[in-house]
Amino acid sequence: MSETLSYYTGLITSQYQNSTKFLEWLTAILNILHDASTATDSIDPAFDLDNAIGAQLDVIGAIVGQGRTVNFQPTDGTSPVLDDVTYRTLLKAKIGINQWSGQIADIESLWAILFPGGMICVQDNQDMTLDVAVAGLDLTVIMRDLIKNGYVVPRPQGVLMNFMFGRELPFFGYNLDNDYISGYESWWAQGDGEPPIFAYDMNTAAFQGFDQGNWS
Repeated sequence: MSETLSYYTGLITSQYQNSTKFLEWLTAILNILHDASTATDSIDPAFDLDNAIGAQLDVIGAIVGQGRTVNFQPTDGTSPVLDDVTYRTLLKAKIGINQWSGQIADIESLWAILFPGGMICVQDNQDMTLDVAVAGLDLTVIMRDLIKNGYVVPRPQGVLMNFMFGRELPFFGYNLDNDYISGYESWWAQGDGEPPIFAYDMNTAAFQGFDQGNWS
């Protein structure tokens, strides 16, 4: 009932417009229908994934097959029961995983939806392993944990996924020069994003060599 109550009472013929008891009786009935219509109209917005909160997100999770509680202890010691913001992203990832075609290009498309502005590179090693490089994002600890534990990036059955995290692409690599991997003329990857970063002939808190520096 998108129209107001006055619209419907205004449809009453002039013969009964001054019948107070009749108008009160009709208004009481219309109020019931109006409240039911208002409640019905609120369902779609309440369960829109971008707007849903709390119990609404839990209902969506039950439908797509992803609960709010994950089966690992986050590395920062926080609760494995996800907050709404993280859970919403996880649900979007689960929906993408449910619809995944098995193609690497679709992983990249899903990533662009989940993390606008971020970059992902998936390399099939042809030995039942995939190398996954992620960059351009300031990911929370729990989000990194979710990615590493296989909750975000679609994974083919029986395939091992190796994750690398960096602030920027390209990562350092030999004999390649593309958007994802480049050589000495670019920069060393920052590994998991934490110092020390790999560098030659340096031994400081920020830069160290092969024995300590993070590089990929």
